[in-house]
Amino acid sequence: MQYSQVKDPWYTKKTWAEISKSALVDNLEIIRSHVAETGVTIAPVIKANAYGHCVELVVPILEQAGVTFFCVATIDEAIFLRQNGARSEILIFGTTKSEHVSYLKHYRLTQSIVTAAEVDDFAKASHQVGGSPLCVHIKLDTGMTRLGLVSDDKHRDKAVETMLAVACEPALHVTGVYSHLATPDSDREYMALQHSRFIATVDQAEKLGFPRVIRHLASSSAIPGQPDNHFDMVRPGIVLYGGKAGPSLKAWQGIRPVMTVKSVIEQVGPVEAGTRVSYGGTWTTSNNSVLAVVNMGYGDGLSRLLSNRGSFYHKGRQLPIRGRVCMDRCIVDATSLPDVKVGDEVMFFGEDDYARRYASDIADLYGAIDYEVFCAINERVPRMLVD
Repeated sequence: MQYSQVKDPWYTKKTWAEISKSALVDNLEIIRSHVAETGVTIAPVIKANAYGHCVELVVPILEQAGVTFFCVATIDEAIFLRQNGARSEILIFGTTKSEHVSYLKHYRLTQSIVTAAEVDDFAKASHQVGGSPLCVHIKLDTGMTRLGLVSDDKHRDKAVETMLAVACEPALHVTGVYSHLATPDSDREYMALQHSRFIATVDQAEKLGFPRVIRHLASSSAIPGQPDNHFDMVRPGIVLYGGKAGPSLKAWQGIRPVMTVKSVIEQVGPVEAGTRVSYGGTWTTSNNSVLAVVNMGYGDGLSRLLSNRGSFYHKGRQLPIRGRVCMDRCIVDATSLPDVKVGDEVMFFGEDDYARRYASDIADLYGAIDYEVFCAINERVPRMLVD
């Protein structure tokens, strides 16, 4: 696909990402501990190439650990999983053209229905393709105001009408109904409103003949301590990869970063006080200094917004970025670390023998979130499976 797997990252000695098998499995077990009493299905979200972690590495590990259901954003992501051997059920969150129903059936994919108009379109296409009915989940918009059948009090009857229409189509097989919480980590009152809308809509539909299917609502932030939101399945995303999921952080103690991004020092040298550094000369040495060049830049996923504010770690010690981040490299201040030399490894984020640095800590420096930091590590940075 778009991210390479490399058995030996030293072939270029540039920038690479280590994907920890043990951290991924440990994180999955912590998630399981939060749903053990409810016994629900865990359906990891692996969209955007497993949040940049490489699905080709992540999926086999999760399936070996007992996962049987995955969630993705697009039909392209789903087909790629099947072509690379994924055996589990795969739900597509996003919209898919009805003309692609043949692919949905061929690759045994479950499609979300998010509008009333799609019901007839998918039913006709499924009938024309033939074979087994097309498996679908119905998406309700309970307050995210994104995709789905609007399910507030004013629009609930229409949503239920559409749900019943799906259930009555012989060319469609509805196996699930779900929604997405907008504020599980920030506004419990609004979350409760969404929860009540979801229950009210599904209950009304079932009383009128809608079948009892898989119901799911909770993403990472709504899993710990919220059994009422678990229903039949939960959808962990960011927390699976060691990201931070809102103020429920205490509940996720033990979660470890799965990805560790490393690079190397290309050059080390002394510069005099008053020397301007990198494009635009946005930083000037105030004293005689030692600067080092790190072989990672925004072409690899190191945001240019980290110019003069980000850093790397050398054996647990900070190397501040000085001047603007370039496309292929950046410059760091090694004045206080006389043992830094050409060829040394440095860590951008993740975990090594000396330190643990969360992607969220980097994101906080420039108003981003850890999801964005993970996904920004682009395709020219090879992913390598470790431990």
